[in-house]
Amino acid sequence: MTAMVKIRPSKGFLLALAGLCLLVGVLYFGLVSIREVMENPTVRGEITFRTARPTSMDRDRLGSQTHGNVSGWSLDWLVEGYESLMSWDKNPWKTTFPGFGDHYTKLLASKDPIDIARVKEVRRRADVLYQRLLERYPELAMANKHVPPERNGILKWLEFSERFKLDPTHSKLISGIEFPEEIKKHLNGEAPWNAEAVKAWLALNKPMMDEIHAIGLMPEQSIAGIDIDRWGGIGTRLPFDCAEALQMEARLAADKGDTAAALESIQAANGIAAHLANVETPTLLTSTIQIRIQLQIQKYALTEIMPALPAGQLDPAAWETALNPTVSAPDEFARILKGEWSVTARKFLLPMLADTEDPQYPPDPEAMLDYTAGSFLKMVQDHEGRPVSDLPNIPIVEFPDSSYLSRQSRRLTWDFGIGLRAWRNGWARAQSSSALTQAAFAVMAGQPVPCDPLFGQPYLWDPTTRILSPPNSEAFKSLNIKPITVPRP
Repeated sequence: MTAMVKIRPSKGFLLALAGLCLLVGVLYFGLVSIREVMENPTVRGEITFRTARPTSMDRDRLGSQTHGNVSGWSLDWLVEGYESLMSWDKNPWKTTFPGFGDHYTKLLASKDPIDIARVKEVRRRADVLYQRLLERYPELAMANKHVPPERNGILKWLEFSERFKLDPTHSKLISGIEFPEEIKKHLNGEAPWNAEAVKAWLALNKPMMDEIHAIGLMPEQSIAGIDIDRWGGIGTRLPFDCAEALQMEARLAADKGDTAAALESIQAANGIAAHLANVETPTLLTSTIQIRIQLQIQKYALTEIMPALPAGQLDPAAWETALNPTVSAPDEFARILKGEWSVTARKFLLPMLADTEDPQYPPDPEAMLDYTAGSFLKMVQDHEGRPVSDLPNIPIVEFPDSSYLSRQSRRLTWDFGIGLRAWRNGWARAQSSSALTQAAFAVMAGQPVPCDPLFGQPYLWDPTTRILSPPNSEAFKSLNIKPITVPRP
C-alpha cells in the first residue's frame, strides 16, 4: 500500500507563484488601460461631440451593451473585484483607490497659491464647457433676471449668512441660531408659549432681527454675477432658524393685537424661503429648505398665531395672502430639476472634466455628459406642461441604465440619481399639504369644502371640532398628512 504523503509547496514555489500573479496583474491592468485609450482616444479637457445628440432610445440601446465590449465580454467586473478586495478593511495590504474628481477636490482644499491658480484655470475651462453643453442641450438653459444688488434678496441673505458664520460669538458646530432652551422646546412643540422669554430674546437680538426682517421683505432675487461657490454651497440650518425667529416675532405681535405687524413678520419669514428657491437655478437642497420653511410657517400660524389674535381681528384672506400656501404644478418640479442640473454641472461635474491632471480621468467624457444631461432633460420633459392632477400619474424619476459608460463615469453618474425618487415623492406630498391649508382657508371664508387637487378626493370636515382632515384613502394614508384645526374667523 502506498503511504499518503502530505505535499507542502516550497517557499521558492510560493514566491514564484506570487511573482507570476503580480506579473499577470500588471499586464492585465496595463492592457485594460491601453485598450480603453485605444478605443476612446481623448484629449483631456477637450470635449468634442462627434455625433448627433442621442435620444432616450439611443441611451437605452447603449445600456444593453457593455462599455469597451469588443469581443462580446468585459473585464470591468474583475477590475472592480480587485479594487474591492484590495480596499477591504481586513486586507493586511489594504489600498485605497482614488475616484474621478478626487484630484479636483484636493485642489479645492489646498492653500497653495499654485493650486489656487490651477482651480481658477479649471473653472475657466469648465465655464467654456458649460456653454458648449448648453448649445447641445438648449432646453436646459435658464435665463438670469439681473436684479440690482441693493434690491437683490439672495445677495443680501448671502452677505448676512457669511457674516453670521464668521462671527466668533456663534457656535461653529450648530451653524445656526442658538435659541434658549425654553424657546427651543416651544419651537419643537414640547413647551407652551412664553411671551416674556421670547420678548427678551428678540430685544437682545434686535439688530439681527431687523436685518433678516428687511431681507425677507425684499421682493426680488437673482444669482446673476454671484460666484457658484457662494450660491451652490448654501447652508440649511440658518434660514430655517431665521424663519422660526420671525414667526415668533409674529406671535408676539398677535398677542399685542398688532395684526399688521404679525402679517409682515410672516411675509418676511416666507421671503427668506423665497430667496433660496425662487432664483433662476433652484436646487433640490434650496427647494427642500423652502418647502420645510413654508410648511412650518403654515402650521405655526394656524395653531399659534391666528388663534392668539383678539376676537374679530382675524381676516382669513389677509392671512392666506401672507402664508401663500401655493400648490405648484409639475412645471415647477421641472424648473427645479433644470436648476439642479445647472448647479451640479457647473460646481462639480464640468470642473472635474476640465481638470486635465486627474489620474482617473474617464475615457468617455462626451458619453457621460450626454448621459447626465439627457437623463435630466427626460425628467424635465416628463413634467413640463402638465396640470397638478397629472402629478400622481407621472412616472417616478429614475436614471436609465449606464452600463455602457466607463467605470469612472458610472461611479460618478450613479451619484446623480441618488435620492431623486424620494425627493419627488416628498415634493408631491408638500403640494398635498399646501392644498389642505388652502382648503382650511376656504372653510374660514365660508366656502364649500373643496376636494384635493391632486387626486380629486374630498376632504373630511367636522364642523363641531373644526378639524379638517385629508381624504380617507390609501394614497393619503401613505402621505401621512396631519389634520388641521381650523381657527374661527
